[in-house]
Amino acid sequence: MSLLENGYDSFAESLAYVERAATDPTRWKFAVLNLVHAVEILLKQRLLNEHELLIWQDVDRPGKLTVGLERAIPRLLSARVGIDTADKQAIETAIRWRNKITHYDVDLIVEEVRENYLLIFEFLDKFHGAHFAGSLSDHIPDAHVQTAMDLAESFRREFIVFRGREMHRKWARRLVAAQRVQVLVLDGVEVPRTPWGQEKWWDADYMEGRVPADFCRDCAAALGEQHGPGCVLEECPNCGGQLITCECDWDDSDYWALWGDEYDDENEPLDGEPSADEAANTNG
Repeated sequence: MSLLENGYDSFAESLAYVERAATDPTRWKFAVLNLVHAVEILLKQRLLNEHELLIWQDVDRPGKLTVGLERAIPRLLSARVGIDTADKQAIETAIRWRNKITHYDVDLIVEEVRENYLLIFEFLDKFHGAHFAGSLSDHIPDAHVQTAMDLAESFRREFIVFRGREMHRKWARRLVAAQRVQVLVLDGVEVPRTPWGQEKWWDADYMEGRVPADFCRDCAAALGEQHGPGCVLEECPNCGGQLITCECDWDDSDYWALWGDEYDDENEPLDGEPSADEAANTNG
């Protein structure tokens, strides 16, 4: 089996797990892992097509370790292979979810996993179309073609471009709603949240003078804005750790409600877009 065939095989396995996830949601994690593996293989193949040494982690000592996803991005950029901001974000999403599933004891939320799967799926399809002959769909077994078509349609229906990046409609709306929650409550005491760009780690020696980007790479919060719910970069204002994993026993608040399925995000307007209620009144 060639390197590229290995990638196609992982992609087909991923689609098979998506189908099984319809009755067993735990299969989503295997769908994601196989999809991320397919992404990694195609990135390696693209580097190999550019030059046979680029696939190796140490180009001076070929034959040992091949590059992983983390090194693939700078390697591709160095080789002047077309990787745009949306591509980088999709690859970073793939890395984050692979690590989340592989290295941490996490309670996976099916809708969240599915939404991120769609983003990685779309990147793989687009990257293949830009850098390899033929369509990715040509390499899908007949048994999984309908599943792939359904996923592609779901992406077109559910994702939008918000602040220059592709994201699910729910993520963008929840980010807007999160701006209304400026404090968290701990034992009855209000504690101001930490906006993007004001995290304490920026002053740490290991940051070597780096400054935050205009937008958070995980949730797309602008400088000075509050992070969206579940953002991996939001700093806990109490312990200074990662808010989504810290053990601080926060009181109930509107912020935590944004994480749940009970939040009616369809009524949250985006950048001049009318809310669902406003649109209904207009149409009426």
